[in-house]
Amino acid sequence: MGRRQSSQRPKPSSRGPRRPRKATAAASDRGALARPLDTLVFLLPWILFYQIALLVLPPRTATPGCDQVVAIDLLMLFFELFGTTAVIMPGLAVVVILLCTHVASREPWKVDRGAVAWMYVESVVLAMPLVLLSLLIQGSHPFAATTQTAGYPWITETTLYIGAGIFEELLFRLVLISVLVIIGADLLRLPDRTTIWAAVFLAAGLFAAHHYAPIGSDPFVWSGFAFRAMAGVYLGTVFVYRGYGPAAGLHIAYNLLAFAVASR
Repeated sequence: MGRRQSSQRPKPSSRGPRRPRKATAAASDRGALARPLDTLVFLLPWILFYQIALLVLPPRTATPGCDQVVAIDLLMLFFELFGTTAVIMPGLAVVVILLCTHVASREPWKVDRGAVAWMYVESVVLAMPLVLLSLLIQGSHPFAATTQTAGYPWITETTLYIGAGIFEELLFRLVLISVLVIIGADLLRLPDRTTIWAAVFLAAGLFAAHHYAPIGSDPFVWSGFAFRAMAGVYLGTVFVYRGYGPAAGLHIAYNLLAFAVASR
């Protein structure tokens, strides 16, 4: 019956079901992408740890400098344009962005505990390829590109590595890739797939470059740059297919693993 009706009256029958299909497509197009609310619940303990540590640690070691987490300094420069230098602003920005994204998605205010728990597991699993990549590229100094804060107390280093995972992914994946995709796909009308992967590679190059002069202050080493660029592509790929939460989680997991190995 359904087929006969649709064949006799193609316009009404084709338009009728399309509206609900579009509505459901808006939610289903996300695929395996982590929901914003689940991502917020997953990242909230890390954000709270970072922000509380900034308040507890001595000011000189707690406040990241340009040779530590450049992404946080860039975010703070942005907030200074609006007249605020409060240390809670980067963490608050993550919370607000994820809440606004969840509201825009029109999904129910219900946390999927299983999805949140799985993000902790996959963060560690997804960090393993980065460990292997670092070993292949950087040889006898596999974690050289993540030990620029050596000499600080261990709690300060831990705080900075957690902050790097959260805020570098915020800046170079969630914000930069999204903006580049909007420019390429929506404004320039480029093919979606081409735009997405061009954005991933461009963001990866900028991610690697920002650690060095004139923005950062790490001494330039080709092996370190190559590792960071390739890691940026990997993190961008995880962001595209899994979302901001898993990308930030694996970045944190890798940083903490690198710190643990380098501290032995």
